[in-house]
Amino acid sequence: MVIAAARVLFMAASFLVLAAVASDAQEMVRFVGSVQWIAGSRMQVVTQTGASVLVDLTEADQSAYRALRTGDAVVVDGLVFGDRRGVVAYDLWRDSGSGYWTQSP
Repeated sequence: MVIAAARVLFMAASFLVLAAVASDAQEMVRFVGSVQWIAGSRMQVVTQTGASVLVDLTEADQSAYRALRTGDAVVVDGLVFGDRRGVVAYDLWRDSGSGYWTQSP
């Protein structure tokens, strides 16, 4: 009887922890745009809809963005900041000019 009650209590506590973790989950996004500026580990991208998005590049592979220039077309995959003011990029692709996207310069 005590063991059954302990199991129920454990399951209820586990559910509450999982619910709390799920509510803190960050939103994964993908958008296409063009580089407005790039400096160090930050980049500003203007999306196809005209929105300006701050992109943190610290989690992206440096080889994916080191040759980017103002005006280059890019696809950014990342997580929205907790304050929703920008995106932490994890994957970044540039337009190859040959009909496909590439991560290398």
